[in-house]
Amino acid sequence: MNVEELKRILSDQWETLNEKLERENIVERELRERILENFKPTAHVITGPRRGGKSVLSATLPGKALYVNFEDPAMAGFSIGDYKKLLQAGYELLGGFDYIVFDEVQEVDGWERMVSALREAYPTVVTGSNARLLSREFSTYLTGRYLSYTLLPFSFREFLTYKGLKPEVRTTRDEARIKRALLEYIQRGGFPEALDFGREYLINLYNDIITRDVVVRYGIRNVRELKEVAFYLFSNFSGRFTYNKIKNLLGIGNVETVKNYVEYLESAYLVFELPKFSFKPKEVLRGDKKVYAVDTGMVNAIVPKVSENIGRLMENAVFLELLRLKHYGKPGVEIYHYRDGKGEIDFVLRDGEKTALIQVTYASGEEDVAPRELENLFRVVGLFGVKEGTVVTWEYSGEFKRNGFRVRAVPLWRWLLNPHVKLFNLEADF
Repeated sequence: MNVEELKRILSDQWETLNEKLERENIVERELRERILENFKPTAHVITGPRRGGKSVLSATLPGKALYVNFEDPAMAGFSIGDYKKLLQAGYELLGGFDYIVFDEVQEVDGWERMVSALREAYPTVVTGSNARLLSREFSTYLTGRYLSYTLLPFSFREFLTYKGLKPEVRTTRDEARIKRALLEYIQRGGFPEALDFGREYLINLYNDIITRDVVVRYGIRNVRELKEVAFYLFSNFSGRFTYNKIKNLLGIGNVETVKNYVEYLESAYLVFELPKFSFKPKEVLRGDKKVYAVDTGMVNAIVPKVSENIGRLMENAVFLELLRLKHYGKPGVEIYHYRDGKGEIDFVLRDGEKTALIQVTYASGEEDVAPRELENLFRVVGLFGVKEGTVVTWEYSGEFKRNGFRVRAVPLWRWLLNPHVKLFNLEADF
């Protein structure tokens, strides 16, 4: 490609991007703060689900950006040998720039060598919708010389900002307004454009992720089989699964094939596996897993009548918020579920020697909190040697005490609005 051709393509891309930024309601993403903490010349890798907002976030960081979208068909003839021409085109168009954005860079063969050369002079932001492919190439060519981030769909706080609502709750009317917004958030999800275009958009996005980020990327031959696994996992969201069960239920010949399919779908950020906690590392690897979907709105679009099961949707929403906690602010946090012969706990968080235990239940009053769940939480709190646990409810707020232990009941709306760095603070006031 020559410089003039690249200038024309870049001008077209920037015009399209600027029109989008002017037309749409742009929300400042919570991940932005973490990126800016170390925004200096190196490679900054932002991964996350397709259409989750990576492009807008990358293009709106402070300073002037040389933005290039490699998913643009016009860039099909670009090779890494053209990267100096790309820089020249950027200089001629912009006069200069503060950082570089390569959007969906995995479309270019050998892209990692180009990024390796440019990262020495500029903060070089690389976005992609397949974590496995990006991490594999960076581990080969940029070992330890890049910063990685994961952007998820809107949090409830970001959703409220998008809707023009303030998170402050001072009156009964404020609380009612927030609760209505929470129900809408759970039903519609947090993909930015889906909030404008609705269910059909989410169905198309689900299929695009499977086709473009899994089938094409990994050269899947039995597409029907892969789609059946994806639908099974979505239908079973917030539930336990095993590879063998999927193999037998769907008639797949090899359990390794199932493992690969699940890994590919997770790399494309369609689903997430949650391991079972054990103090023995080998048992963590061998134990059963739970599965969660990338977005409750997408689950509602794909799985029939799922909106009737608020409890499972609540649990999925809590998981996604815990994942944001890990990726946006506390990367050392590990997330598990726990199960033994006496019961289970939805979420176990470990941060070094600190532990937080969370149970999710669709409860509107104290009488709706099942005694079995409460008894089990008190039991496991003692087992882990901590003083308290949390029950996330639909709207009940209260406290239970027993034998020196405490369980706080926190409404989901309030829990989602609070900074979760407080999870390990026993004095936190939700």
